[in-house]
Amino acid sequence: MSKYRAVFTAFVVFSAFSIAVPPAVAGQGRGQDPAKKADKAEKHEQKAEQKADKKDDKNTAKAVVIDRDGHVRVIREYSHAGSLPPGLAKRESLPPGLREQLRENGALPPGLQKRLVPVPAPLVARLPGIPSYSHRYFVGDDLIVLDTRTNHVIAVIRDVWR
Repeated sequence: MSKYRAVFTAFVVFSAFSIAVPPAVAGQGRGQDPAKKADKAEKHEQKAEQKADKKDDKNTAKAVVIDRDGHVRVIREYSHAGSLPPGLAKRESLPPGLREQLRENGALPPGLQKRLVPVPAPLVARLPGIPSYSHRYFVGDDLIVLDTRTNHVIAVIRDVWR
């Protein structure tokens, strides 16, 4: 009987050790630790946010605020002071068809590039601020603010000379 008892005791001890899971191996099963799940979800959210930011940068334009009344007031004061440079003193108005094609948040019409007159430096110093990547140009009686990165019209301020 002692043989059976010895075999039985060995069997019980062996099975007890095989069922007990060591702490180093405890988290390696199919189920995940809640902390790991949270980390994985957080990484997924960060990737989604980065992807959305990149998509927003490519497809949509950021809102740019232009002080239209401030531009008109400063330009009219400047012109009434009589300090117009020769290119601006004789300005030609745009043909109606080209003027209608000039739209905010749109591309610059093809025939308009050669008609752009840059705003003189003394006048730029007086005008309200705009983003660093944009420039102001006169086109006939209108002032346009152009995004130089994409060549898109940010703002059209009509009849600034009248």
